[in-house]
Amino acid sequence: MRNIVFTLGCAFVAFLAGLLIYFYSKPRNLTSETGIPITATELYSQFTSDQCQANQAYLNKVLQVSGQVLTIKNTPYAGSIVVLYTGDPVCTISCRLEKEHPVTVKPGEKITIKGICSGYISDVVLSNSQLAN
Repeated sequence: MRNIVFTLGCAFVAFLAGLLIYFYSKPRNLTSETGIPITATELYSQFTSDQCQANQAYLNKVLQVSGQVLTIKNTPYAGSIVVLYTGDPVCTISCRLEKEHPVTVKPGEKITIKGICSGYISDVVLSNSQLAN
């Protein structure tokens, strides 16, 4: 009897773990979510002035960042990366677009990108991004 209860308990825990992994790894649908509107310069300055406060305000949230395209990097495995100018030539906003969202912009254009803020390393990173305009 103890073995049956133990086996059922382990199966239940494995089932819950599988559900958590499935829902955690499922990509978010950004078209239905409204992003927090902010410019690339404002976002960068908030992360450089107080990173802890900026993490609380923006980390894992959908942002709608507007700015000027500095460069576009094409990667063979992860889609394209659109880099927005922040006023600092060294640090930028890196927006990783998925493969299903093709890049139709050119350097120098002013655009708005919607994406999930992944944090600040040397650049502010937006993942799962798509063009909002």
